[in-house]
Amino acid sequence: MSSDVCETIENDEFFRHFLKEESKKEELLLSFTEQISKLSEGLELISSELQTQVKDHHGSLLKQAANQRNLHESLDKISSQMELLEAAGSKLREKVTSPHQILENQTRVLRNLHEASHLLRQVSRFLKLHSQLFASTDDLAQQAKILHELEPLMDDEELKKITFLQEERASIVTKRQKLLLIINRDLTNGLENNKIETITTNLQIFSNLHMLKSVLDQTRETFIDDIKHSIKAAFAGTDVKTLRGGEKSDKNAEKRAGKGPGKTPTLTTSQHFRTKLWNALEWLYEEEIYEILQQVALLSRAVEHVNTEFQDRITAEDVRKQFWHDLEALLKKSFGSEAPPHVGQCLCHGLPKLLSSARSLELKLNDEFKFSKSIFGFLEAGYLEKCGLNLKASMNGVDQPNQEVVDAMIRNASTELSAAIVDENLLLLVSSAVNACNKDFWTKTEAFIKLGADSKQVFDIPNTAQVQNRDLANTIHYHQVATIQMVNDLGPKFATTDAAKKIIDGLQVGRTLILTILQQLMESMNAAVNIILLSMHREPGLNTQNIATSGPSLYMKELIDFIARIWNSHIVPFSDKLSVDQCGRELAKNCIDLFITNIAVVRPLSNAGRQRLKNDCAHLEKALKPVTPDLAILGKQFRLLRSISYMITQTPENLIQNTAEEGIVSPYLVLFLLFGHAKQQELASPHQAADWSNERLIQWLDGHTNDKERLDLIYGALQKYRLVVQKKNIATYDPVYPIIMSYFEKVVK
Repeated sequence: MSSDVCETIENDEFFRHFLKEESKKEELLLSFTEQISKLSEGLELISSELQTQVKDHHGSLLKQAANQRNLHESLDKISSQMELLEAAGSKLREKVTSPHQILENQTRVLRNLHEASHLLRQVSRFLKLHSQLFASTDDLAQQAKILHELEPLMDDEELKKITFLQEERASIVTKRQKLLLIINRDLTNGLENNKIETITTNLQIFSNLHMLKSVLDQTRETFIDDIKHSIKAAFAGTDVKTLRGGEKSDKNAEKRAGKGPGKTPTLTTSQHFRTKLWNALEWLYEEEIYEILQQVALLSRAVEHVNTEFQDRITAEDVRKQFWHDLEALLKKSFGSEAPPHVGQCLCHGLPKLLSSARSLELKLNDEFKFSKSIFGFLEAGYLEKCGLNLKASMNGVDQPNQEVVDAMIRNASTELSAAIVDENLLLLVSSAVNACNKDFWTKTEAFIKLGADSKQVFDIPNTAQVQNRDLANTIHYHQVATIQMVNDLGPKFATTDAAKKIIDGLQVGRTLILTILQQLMESMNAAVNIILLSMHREPGLNTQNIATSGPSLYMKELIDFIARIWNSHIVPFSDKLSVDQCGRELAKNCIDLFITNIAVVRPLSNAGRQRLKNDCAHLEKALKPVTPDLAILGKQFRLLRSISYMITQTPENLIQNTAEEGIVSPYLVLFLLFGHAKQQELASPHQAADWSNERLIQWLDGHTNDKERLDLIYGALQKYRLVVQKKNIATYDPVYPIIMSYFEKVVK
């Protein structure tokens, strides 16, 4: 219908009640006649619209009707063809079913014939092998092969149902049992009597029976079980004579011996029990396990000569590895979780004995079998606890450590290291315990070291704090010497171990404490030396024209007296000569550096004063002899002192000519020496131009070691001098100024 007709009907109030499902017809206000009339009008409207639609689509409706007729005709044709196809399928099924039924019946007959034929062949093969088995009465290996071939036939359920074969089956079972009895007996005798040929022959028979792996596993389990019972007997305190006499013949003897009414209990904590325990364990390693391992080695060598099928191939290495793995697992379990508490304590305390026995066993076996490093790792904690208590016992109740304490420490350490030397891993652990004990010793010693002003000042004889520090340092050094001697006394083999190196390296902590004590004194001595050398600038004879004497200057006399007196009274009494020599070298280097710096900057200075300073260079070498007998080991400082001794008396021109560009003397020192040849009122020294004192210059040079910074300080003084000359309109520069500038520019380039 058109949209106009639909809208007319939908918008009409009367028709709207009929279009809604929930509309109430009672609400219509028209009478029945009027309603019928209204409905008739609506139907006529719809009818006229439908006629209009049919007229408009008359062609399409006729076409659809024709298509429907063609569709019915096609469906009728398909239905007839399907009926023909079903009839043809029924005929084909009848043609296939009959031959298939015949073929199925024939196949069933053929299968029965095949089964009967196979059974006859199996019976024939069974009887043939049975005949061969009893024909080869002497060749056990051949019998084993035949028995292995008979195994699937003996297990065949169809053959078991044949009654006339029962007698042959029984005879085969009997034959197999006799063969197993013989080869088991011969194998046991071969192992006990060390007969490799017998063992190989019997293993070959087992291989022919395809029983080689199971027999080796069973033999290994038997060996492990024997060792397990021997361990239990040893833990029970069984006497070694009893173990040697018949332990293997009666596995339960120790159980019966330990029980019964009126039986006196074994005192498992007594010294007698511990002696019996270790004797039994020594027997366990040296005899019981050793003999079994020899038999395992025989088995492994015999396996190499046995011909086996590829899928059952067993190598000698497999035999050894598997037994060794099981043995280690048994020892860890028996000596660990399964060991009685009192036995476990004995094992922990006697761990070196266990390791020594294990190592002795390895040596007896030519290292063919070797225990893993962690075989008794579970006992190490208990042993180290006991070891630590023994090591620290020497310091119990001791207030201030002394040489007697050190002697006790060394004795205990030597005892523990001697016991642990049987095992490298245990030795490392014990060396760690020794280092921990040494650390406690140093910690306790450090608590008594005095620090502060009283322990530093060196202008008089040593005071109480310094004497105490010196005694502590000598005790530490005594400990170092005693420790090194202990390492050497333990033998050259121990001295090359990592444990020995670890102990020796640990002594550095003690040496650090000694150096800490000495460093306090050295700081005070260096400060005093600095003060004495600074007095050089107040030396009256350096600016006079008097001929210099051969004797030292006043400040040098004071320095010589100070070093000799303080070194002998404060430093020489220290026993650690290596540390003393190190401090002596540091003091000598510092003296030379301060001396050269002061020589370079001292002004005013006459030619006679320069000669005096040159003589002082030689006197300084003599002054440092008590500190460092061979000054040549100082290297650069010693060569620098000799160079300055020569350069101090040279003229500016010769000084520049004889100075190498990359010589031992730094350029800033050469420049300071050149300043000394100028007039002080006109060309001031760099630090004087900066309005610094000599003390401040020394401090500045100590904190600014870079040559560029030092040259910048000198350049500032030269710049200032040039500005002063220009400002005052001075006609000429100081004669030394061009020489300084020429050398400065050369150095900068």
